[in-house]
Amino acid sequence: MIGGILMSRLRSGTSPGSKARAFTLIELLVVIAIIAVLIALLLPAVQQAREAARRTTCRNNLHNLGLAMHNYHDAYNQFPMSICGLGTPGEWSPSSKGSYFVRLLPFMDQSPMYNQLNFNLFGGNGIEDQADSTGTLYRHRMIPILQCPSENSTGIDGHSYKTNYALSIGNQRMDSLGTGWGSCVGLIPSGNADGIAGNLFKTAGAGHGNSWNGTDISGVMSRLGWGSNFRDLVDGSSNIIMAGELRPQCGDHTRNGWMHFNSIWVATTAPINFKIFCVREPGWNSTSPPAGAHPTYPGCNHWQNWTTSQGFKSQHTGGAHFLLADGSARFLSDNVNYTTYQRMGDRRDGEPVGEF
Repeated sequence: MIGGILMSRLRSGTSPGSKARAFTLIELLVVIAIIAVLIALLLPAVQQAREAARRTTCRNNLHNLGLAMHNYHDAYNQFPMSICGLGTPGEWSPSSKGSYFVRLLPFMDQSPMYNQLNFNLFGGNGIEDQADSTGTLYRHRMIPILQCPSENSTGIDGHSYKTNYALSIGNQRMDSLGTGWGSCVGLIPSGNADGIAGNLFKTAGAGHGNSWNGTDISGVMSRLGWGSNFRDLVDGSSNIIMAGELRPQCGDHTRNGWMHFNSIWVATTAPINFKIFCVREPGWNSTSPPAGAHPTYPGCNHWQNWTTSQGFKSQHTGGAHFLLADGSARFLSDNVNYTTYQRMGDRRDGEPVGEF
């Protein structure tokens, strides 16, 4: 249509004996309107193409994380642990020896950084406080494989050391921060009195994976110094969630970044993409929950309620990417059956996993 208008004007303006004349205002407005409509039609397609590319990158990152996990297992006959201290269990930072991802650094093409870390310091300078020769903290370095391009949350304290992936402690019982935040019982019709507050299959004992003993843990690793091996994956590695996406600013633990020992553990207790009013989102305070919070249990939407905040989340529409223990990466809908999801978060419930 635009070409027709142009050709018509050119022909009418260049015939012998006639004077060339400019476009009329109406014709210019028509052309501009048509161009605007075409742009409006093309923009959603461009945005969808970009998101499809971001989703592919995100899935590939998780797949590469799976390769790192398997290579670590080949070397040490177990999956990595998060170590909060040297010696007596329960010693927190500054004696931290770092997160699961610290131990995976050599398997993620980050051997130079790993080799610079001093693991022998104790009692006053944890891994998270160490810096390179320029004075830059190692924890402020960005690890590309750990970042999903669809996640647009702000960097933490002005730095890009966040991670968009976390390892699964399974469908553990998650402790709320007192009754003020609500227990979240009954939010999901699971047929279990615990609702989303605990392990549905009674295969875990410790609250939020807080144990060095694998018998207390339903997932692939604990929150602390225990990591499973393939023998522990009783239900089959293709049926068990090993890792998945997270939104770092939506939990008071996950916002600490990739290096912190107490950051990147997440449970399948909360449904995928359960609504949380994250750290830097407006509208929340303890006495006046924002619009959209659960009417009966408003505290369940708070970023400090571990039952719901320490769950897998993404900014992809309709679900999130997950890494299964066999190394494959899958996109799971946030409408997946809750019990099926819980079985995928449990390495030893003994029940067949349905369609997902």
